[in-house]
Amino acid sequence: KFELVNNVVNTSQFRKLKTDLKSELDLEDFFVLGYVGVLREWVDFKPVYEALKSFKDIRLLIVGEEGLLKENMELAESYGVAEKVLFTGTVPYASVPEYVSVMDCCLIPFNQSKVSQNSVPLKLFEYMACEKPVLSTRLPGVKEIAGGRVLYADTAEEYREQIARIMSSDGGSEHLKSNRRFVVDNYDWHSIGQRLEKILDEAV
Repeated sequence: KFELVNNVVNTSQFRKLKTDLKSELDLEDFFVLGYVGVLREWVDFKPVYEALKSFKDIRLLIVGEEGLLKENMELAESYGVAEKVLFTGTVPYASVPEYVSVMDCCLIPFNQSKVSQNSVPLKLFEYMACEKPVLSTRLPGVKEIAGGRVLYADTAEEYREQIARIMSSDGGSEHLKSNRRFVVDNYDWHSIGQRLEKILDEAV
């Protein structure tokens, strides 16, 4: 017998913030795609880089460096989009909500590996808690939990279509607020903490 307890997020920390960081990063005049997390072998930016070629006033903000940072920088160069990609390296975890708040669309660009097929990335909840549109690879865990709350893309063409769709939308503020409420109600530290406490009480 077992109980599955999902990843959870501190929704008091992860929320939509007003920040001057977009100006500090010189991104004010651009639509900003963003990614926060490790750059391990299951993260695949190749279709994203290919899609970037089709857009002019767009930038990709990549926050994190663990793993294949150098390789991803070289990959951006080989795709001819290095000037459109900003790598910040590691930032303090407390600053992550501010970086997410700079993003106009947040990415989960994983490949179809054993790791990704069995994962529900914490960044999914962090992005949604910050009221940001999410564009993810079709991962079983993400589809099971988020369903139609997020958009999906696997190929460069699908990324182009979905990015264009988001750029031309009015922001969908009510939908994004609904996504935050979904996370607060189901994947917040407090709610999951209560569930975990109940499981432990029953176990003893």
